Amino acid sequence: MSSTLQLTELVKGCENIYEAIVIISKRAKQINEEQKRIIEVETIMDDSIDNYDDEEEEIEEVSEVERKIIKLPKPTEMAIQEMLSGKIQWDYGIEKNLEERDN
Repeated sequence: MSSTLQLTELVKGCENIYEAIVIISKRAKQINEEQKRIIEVETIMDDSIDNYDDEEEEIEEVSEVERKIIKLPKPTEMAIQEMLSGKIQWDYGIEKNLEERDN
């Protein structure tokens, strides 16, 4: 569960709080996409197992309730922890754009 954070903790590696929030939100979106892929792979594997069982014999309705529930950490919490630990690196791509214009 999340605890209350001081704004100064989030701003340590950034120029202001808005920049920190944008960086955290973009990283959270990346984590969310990664988690979606994991869930898709797991459900495809579960569906293939279910289809195999269908061919052999009827599956009882109980099996629907027994489906595997995938519990993953919340993307925003993960992104905040990465930001606080200094694991997130970012740039604005400004230098690349300036170099392209100069050439």
